[in-house]
Amino acid sequence: MVAVNQYKISPEIIGISKHRIKPDQIDNDAKSIIKKLNKGGFKGYIVGGFVRDSILGLKPKDCDVVTNATPEEIKNLLPRTRIIGKRFKIVHARSGRNITEISTFRSSNQSNTKKSSEGLLLRDNNYGNIEDDVFRRDFTINALYLDVEKMEIIDFVEGFQDIKNGDLKSIGDSFERFKEDPVRILRAIRFKAKLNLNIDNKLGRDMKKLSYLLKEISSGRKYEETLKLLLTGNSQSIMSEMQNHDLLDYLLPLTKDFLNSKKDKRFIFNVLKNTDERYKRNKTLTPSFLFAVLLWPALINKTGSLNSKKIKIHNISRAANLVLKKHNQDCFIPARIQQSIKETWELQAMLLKIPEKSKIALKHKRFRAGYDFLLLREKSGENLGGAGQWWTKKIAY
Repeated sequence: MVAVNQYKISPEIIGISKHRIKPDQIDNDAKSIIKKLNKGGFKGYIVGGFVRDSILGLKPKDCDVVTNATPEEIKNLLPRTRIIGKRFKIVHARSGRNITEISTFRSSNQSNTKKSSEGLLLRDNNYGNIEDDVFRRDFTINALYLDVEKMEIIDFVEGFQDIKNGDLKSIGDSFERFKEDPVRILRAIRFKAKLNLNIDNKLGRDMKKLSYLLKEISSGRKYEETLKLLLTGNSQSIMSEMQNHDLLDYLLPLTKDFLNSKKDKRFIFNVLKNTDERYKRNKTLTPSFLFAVLLWPALINKTGSLNSKKIKIHNISRAANLVLKKHNQDCFIPARIQQSIKETWELQAMLLKIPEKSKIALKHKRFRAGYDFLLLREKSGENLGGAGQWWTKKIAY
C-alpha cells in the first residue's frame, strides 16, 4: 500500500478558502478545550472524522481533539475529565451530555509497545509529536489536523486530495496496519459505504486475508463496532460489503449462516432499509431491535415458524437463551439489551393470540417494538393471519 516515505516531509497547509470549514461549524466544547490547552503551554488540534466529513459537506458526529499534552497533563489542566483505556489511554472531557475525546500524539517509536503473536497491538502509550502521530493513523482521509486558531488544515499525507478524489488509502502498508488493529478492516468497510469511496485491489485483498484476526478482538468491542456499522445510515450496503469480505463469521456468525442459505432474506434486508430510512429522518434506533432482527433466523431455526396461536412463550424464552449465549461468544450483547431482545421475540407469540391476550400485550413495555417487528415480518411475506392489520386497527382507537 502507500508507503510512509512516499510523503513530503513538510506538510501542505490548506487554508479556509480551499477547505471551506467555517469557525461556527466547530463544536464549542472542542474549541474551549483547545483554547485551554494552548493557554497551558500545549498545542491542540481537531482531527479525524470532523475534518473529513466537514470537507465533504456532511454533518460530523464527533469533534475529537489531539494534543501534545499527556493524558495526565490533560486531566490536571481540564476539569471534569477522566482517563480511560489500557491499550491506548485517552481522555474524556464531559460538558453536560457532551463528551469530547482527547488523545495524545502517539510516537513512531514502538520499542515499548506490546503485541500479540499475530502482531495485534495490545498496549501502546508511547507519546510523540504531530509528525509521529500522523503516521500512526489508519487512513489518509482521517489524518488531517485542523488548527482552529488559524483555521488551517495541516496535511502530511495528501489526505485532502484523497477525500476530493474519493479514494480510501492506508497510511503505510495496509497488511501491517490491519495486523496492528484488525478493527481498521471494519472501519474501511464503514468509510467505503458511508462516503462511497474507492478501495484499491491491495487494500481489498489485505482486508480479506486478515479478517480472521477479528477473532482476537474482544467481544465487547465487536458489539460496539457492529452498532457503528449498522446504525449509522448505511446498513444495507455495509451488510453486503461484510458478506463480500467474509467478515460476518467474526461479528454475526448466526446471521451469516442464514444469509448464505437459499432462504428468503427479505426480512433482514427490509429491516436494514427501514433502519437506514429512520436514521436519515433522525428517528430513534435501538440496538435491541437491530439484534432481534439479525438473530431472528437463528431463533426460528430452533423453534420452527412462529406464526401460530399455539406457540408457548416459555419455548421462545428457552430458545432465545440458547441463541444469545451462542452469539455472545463472538459479539457480547449487554444484559439489558439481551432482555429487550427476548421480550420483543416473546411478544410475537402474544400478538398472535388475539383478542384474548390484547390487554396484556398493550400494557407490555416492549409493545411498540413487538408490534413494529410483527409488521415487518408481514411486509416480508410471512402469513400471520392478519394479526398486523388487527393490531393496527386496535391501537387506532
